[in-house]
Amino acid sequence: MDMEKQNTGKQLRRTREGRIIAGVCSGAARFLGVDANILRLGLAVFTLFGGAGIAIYILAWLLIPEEGAPTSIAEDLVKKASASPTVQDAVQKTKDAVGGKNHDRTGV
Repeated sequence: MDMEKQNTGKQLRRTREGRIIAGVCSGAARFLGVDANILRLGLAVFTLFGGAGIAIYILAWLLIPEEGAPTSIAEDLVKKASASPTVQDAVQKTKDAVGGKNHDRTGV
């Protein structure tokens, strides 16, 4: 019974309700149990002092799934790319090139 409660516990998700742009701050705030405006203010400070706030927000948007979605945007992009014949061909060519260089060095 305790395991069931742990599995159905809070999950970090981008929210649809209370979002301003993509729901990153509102979702993180719900997960952490704080006001979303505190997180928004923190990101604004990081943005003003070095620009890291924008990068953090974009990474969170890509990595945190939206409510109701089983996977994040990044996971969807990786799955789509790995299924692409062009990507598979590039990976195989890279493997062949790396493998070929190793064989050339053994003869020297």
